[in-house]
Amino acid sequence: MMTPQVQNPAPIARALPWLLKLAALAWLGWSLSRLGLLMWRHERWSVTDLPLLLGTGARVDSISVGILLSLPIVLWPLLARARSAPLWWYASRLWIGVIFVLAMVLEVATPTFMAQYEARPNHLAVEYLKELPVTLPMLWNGFRAPLLLGVAVLTIGLASGIVWVARRAPGTRNQWAVLALWPLLVLINVYVIRNSFDHRPANPAMFARWSDQLLNNLALNSSYSFGYAVYAQRHERSAMQVYQIRSDEALRSQWHEDVRFARAPAATPTLRWQSAAAVRAAPVNLIIVVEESLGADFSARLGGRGLTPQLDRWADQGLWFEQLYATGTRSARGLEAIVAGFPPSPAPAVLKRDGAQENFATLASVLRAQGYKSRFIYGGAAHFDNMRGFFLGNGFDAVIEQRDFADPRHVSSWGVSDEDLFARALDEADAAYLRGERSFHLVFSSSHHEPFDIPAGRLPPEFDHPGSADAAVRYADMAVGQFLDAAAQKPWFANTLILVVADHDVRVYGDDVVPLRRFQIPGLIVGAGTGARAIQSLASQIDLAPTLLSMMGISAEIPFPGRDLTTSLAELGGSQPQAPRALMQFEDRFAWLTQGQLDVLLPGADAQRWQVQQQRLSNPQPLQGEAREDLLAQALLGDWLYQNRAYQLAPKAVAVSQAKVLQ
Repeated sequence: MMTPQVQNPAPIARALPWLLKLAALAWLGWSLSRLGLLMWRHERWSVTDLPLLLGTGARVDSISVGILLSLPIVLWPLLARARSAPLWWYASRLWIGVIFVLAMVLEVATPTFMAQYEARPNHLAVEYLKELPVTLPMLWNGFRAPLLLGVAVLTIGLASGIVWVARRAPGTRNQWAVLALWPLLVLINVYVIRNSFDHRPANPAMFARWSDQLLNNLALNSSYSFGYAVYAQRHERSAMQVYQIRSDEALRSQWHEDVRFARAPAATPTLRWQSAAAVRAAPVNLIIVVEESLGADFSARLGGRGLTPQLDRWADQGLWFEQLYATGTRSARGLEAIVAGFPPSPAPAVLKRDGAQENFATLASVLRAQGYKSRFIYGGAAHFDNMRGFFLGNGFDAVIEQRDFADPRHVSSWGVSDEDLFARALDEADAAYLRGERSFHLVFSSSHHEPFDIPAGRLPPEFDHPGSADAAVRYADMAVGQFLDAAAQKPWFANTLILVVADHDVRVYGDDVVPLRRFQIPGLIVGAGTGARAIQSLASQIDLAPTLLSMMGISAEIPFPGRDLTTSLAELGGSQPQAPRALMQFEDRFAWLTQGQLDVLLPGADAQRWQVQQQRLSNPQPLQGEAREDLLAQALLGDWLYQNRAYQLAPKAVAVSQAKVLQ
């Protein structure tokens, strides 16, 4: 009696159930991770939020599952022949295995990342990975346990994945019916990934249903959040893509409503002549000290916790800003606003954009045309955030960074201590004074940054806790106080304007559509005969550059859209008063703050007007008509100037600058 021959199963009978099981496993993993995060942050949502959170999360997870299955479905026809079927199995296992391992690592990293930024791994994580040699010491010192856990998950996952991928492929017989199923699978997969019949596929903004950004992030999964950030950086967005396309003519018409720009050329709509308000026998020198992550909550003078007594003491000796607001949440964004007077946008900061690496207007390029020498002094590695390249390409004559410090007192993962930094800044100012040169020094601190590694024994015993965020704030404040005290004794102090300002607050998040308190920062201008006065009016970081030029006694043609506060604020006796305002970019939201109200532009160009009382928002109303159009024009300004190469000095000023360099 003959034994019947066992047929190899059809490809569909093996492959399709296998894909469905893996899809279900991935979906379950992302769902359980989300539930764990929801339980951890239970105080931020109510029972009524839960159905929408879970429903939105399921939709996001379906997109991720679609991406997980995309390559196996694209290669599906390989299963139609027995000879090519093994290639499908190996390629599919490799693709799915890589995604599974990365997904596990990202989910493991999410609680630590969320504790810092109230977001899932996003563009910040991508930027940190790009600068891994610089950020790795910080991660090791400040987040060692999560880092080791992530490495362990990655190692185990890779080892298991290699074994899984290398397994022998199942045997199959030819089945041309596979090709008949393929178009249907492709259509289903495309729809699942797009998750929309609209002309644009789903994106994170489509799933933003709450004014609390944390809830919007909890609805995502970390693979989707991180993957979209990678996609967005590789396909750099413009403000018009995020908000709405407008014609150049319409935008210029609205920008020219500002009397300062009424006569600006069409190609450079913000270029105008600014006359200095200060009358000086000769222009003075400039030092800008940018304090890392020093928000208003640390300053008692700004209603905060009283961790900056030295800065608060000096507030009585110069122009002190009571309502100064940062434009964004990253150092690169703060630097572009302070040094280049550039307005924010949803696109990356101009320090890192290819089109801004030369012929881009900054304070240094304006001052170079006036015969100044400009130096950037930083205690860490200046290639981080592309600072070195941007500054040297746009007016700065030298960059002094960690490798240029001889025998520093203390070195952390972010560079030398603030005391080392300020000692070098004083030396550079002394040397410039002895050479008799006009000088601009930009000094960027880093001690108040994770992992808060500060020198031991420099604070009173009750505050001396290296690794503590509060101790780092106190140390940074002590160091800048010592710098100002020492500068006040220098012969050049009477001829030097000094600005101390934060780049942004630490951990900018909140449950408002824009957390205003987290954008407020201290700002102080002293030296060069500056009187003592507290400025009560709203002001923006982009106002600092034109204001400093005016106070220095420098008249120039500049493209800076910010305001000279000495002429625009009525409380300073301004000759051209304008209603005080501040502008901010928070993720994909552009905000315009005036006294008592906040206008917010959302992705897709929907706009809201919120009432503001003591920095809390209430009573949102739709913003329409001319007010919405004005807000949209302001939100598009920065990116339009960048895209159209319109942020340059006048050709005459550039020629003068180049001639002085050649001399």
